[in-house]
Amino acid sequence: MLKELSMRNAKRQSKDYLLYFITLACAVSFMYAFNSLIFSDIMKAFPSIGVLPYMIIAASLFIVFIMGWMIGYMTKYMLKRRSRELSIYMILGIPNRSISRLVFYENSLIGIIAFTLGLPVGALFSQLLEAILSSMFGMTYVLSLSFSLRAAALTFLYFLAMLFYAIRKNGKWISTVRLYDLLYYERQNEKKLLHGGVSAITLFLVSTLTGCLGIFLMCTQPLGNGYDVLMGTVCLVLFLIGFFLSVPTFLITRFGNREKWKYEKNRLVLFRGFTAKIRSTSIIMGFLSVLFMLSLTFIGAGTAVYMIADKNIEQSVFDIMILHKAESQDFSAYENVLNLNFPVQSSYAYSIYTDSKNGFLTARNNVISNTGRSAYMSYAEYQHDTYMKQSDYKKLREILGFETVEFNPSLCYIHCVPALKKSFEVLVKQDKGLNYTEYSFAENSVFCEPFSQMDTYGNGLDFCIIVPDQAVHQMTTLYSLLSVITETPLNNHDLQNIVEMCDGLSMLKRSIGKTAPDGSGMTALIDNVDYLSGKWVDKESLTQLYSMAICLFYLSLVFEITGAAILSTQILSDRKKKRRQDRILQQLGMNIRDIEKLNNRQLLMMFLLPLLPALIISSCFVYVSAGKMQLSAFHLPVFSNDLWIIGSLSVAFVFFIMLYGIYYIAARISYRRQCR
Repeated sequence: MLKELSMRNAKRQSKDYLLYFITLACAVSFMYAFNSLIFSDIMKAFPSIGVLPYMIIAASLFIVFIMGWMIGYMTKYMLKRRSRELSIYMILGIPNRSISRLVFYENSLIGIIAFTLGLPVGALFSQLLEAILSSMFGMTYVLSLSFSLRAAALTFLYFLAMLFYAIRKNGKWISTVRLYDLLYYERQNEKKLLHGGVSAITLFLVSTLTGCLGIFLMCTQPLGNGYDVLMGTVCLVLFLIGFFLSVPTFLITRFGNREKWKYEKNRLVLFRGFTAKIRSTSIIMGFLSVLFMLSLTFIGAGTAVYMIADKNIEQSVFDIMILHKAESQDFSAYENVLNLNFPVQSSYAYSIYTDSKNGFLTARNNVISNTGRSAYMSYAEYQHDTYMKQSDYKKLREILGFETVEFNPSLCYIHCVPALKKSFEVLVKQDKGLNYTEYSFAENSVFCEPFSQMDTYGNGLDFCIIVPDQAVHQMTTLYSLLSVITETPLNNHDLQNIVEMCDGLSMLKRSIGKTAPDGSGMTALIDNVDYLSGKWVDKESLTQLYSMAICLFYLSLVFEITGAAILSTQILSDRKKKRRQDRILQQLGMNIRDIEKLNNRQLLMMFLLPLLPALIISSCFVYVSAGKMQLSAFHLPVFSNDLWIIGSLSVAFVFFIMLYGIYYIAARISYRRQCR
């Protein structure tokens, strides 16, 4: 009997549970899609991305807790709305334990259907994720509608944990609830959290000032050492609490006595309905704002991480670079192996030189000091300025497809990262007599195209001076390079094959080094071998950043659908009350179109209320975190200004609004239907 009753109730309550059901199905699809990455071929092709499965599992466990809470909250909220129905069951003599079992059957039925429908959607979403990852790591993506049983089993375990947590929590409530509480639940008056307009206005103003102080501390960071970030976070949290506690009473106090304003353009109905709703849900609105803030922050920070990693790869213009330290080297053996086994488009061998001068190195170090870095690693190979022959530089520009430039064979030029351009131009302009190996510098002599200079052992570290060919005869060869551009991207398997096919070749690992014998600094050239580097080797070293971006995107999606589902359910829960109010308005002479406009405005205001504070706070967090990430990832700024942070915020907001808009449209359609 209980099973039949639960099936009937599930069908009858399908409209109320629709958004809840959609949210469950979305959560299942997201969890399956990200779990499928753990068992995908990409994990086999890129062993260095082995941290991704652990990050996904950690994120999934956190999501289980959040989604379990969401399921429990929404189920309990819907049960309270069915208080009369549950009280009738008690009057009929059905024990609380049986009612709890009835609710368990209902939720299990909804959960099974949501899980079944969420898996195929997750399979499609997993293909989209694999396509994105393949693009990130330079792999060729092949569409294959595959289904991972292991990913499905892992998702099912997570889903069971969520349902068990939620049902167990609601079971305790049902087992202890009294008949009196159920019978009089709908007659309970709204509780005022603040009594009196003075206290509401005071709290509202104080919370607003606290929020402004938090934004100031986060963005300007006047204290340093992380204290301002900590204090700013505390201020912003206090702002959220005070804002949502005081805003309904503040609005009533501020606008409730303005009769002229209140009775114009049907504002009274809109004002009364809006303030009544947010007064009864102020605590949950604050929690939803926190969820939306986390969602926007995670996707904004994830976008910033991806942009930083992508900018690093953008600077590595050569697909393969083979380095030989100390002296010039014949790379013909390597070229033969590469030409026979890989689609090589072009290649060129050359040397990087050095001498005893360090004028430009000093200018570069001064720029680094001015960026806010207290210290930076000193490399043994870069104690003096670095040089390249004009003939080599012109050939490399030709290979890379840069604009053709006519060089004076008796003048010097400079190629550097954009962050050094202004400083070097000032240095050349101020010292008209500046010359290197008796050659002066040309006007407009600084070039800044991407040239594999952001990391060590490329075409210099951050800069390289381009000198006439005959000038290098007086210099020391720092190291030699073979730079190669391939027709197709390379993956980790290709890189390993290159190392295996070439004797005496090892993968360059810049993160591993030792102190040079002369004590001049650190060096990563610790073995007597040649080293493989380049774009795809560098991309391998950035897999952890890409993994972080993926997991932040994962958490952001789940936080957003959790908050949007709770908000939609809260708004759509007063179906009977809303119908009664609309009938009264029709009897008073208001036409249906005006009633629908009022309802749509109230719905829009309810969706915007928790979003606007979340947007402001998340912008502060993303601005601070993106700036610190750039500072820690690079010894020099890779972006000319902070517009890239605004870009990451814009991307985050667009993605957020796309999903948030789906819930808004669904709520608006349901809102219109339920009010007819």
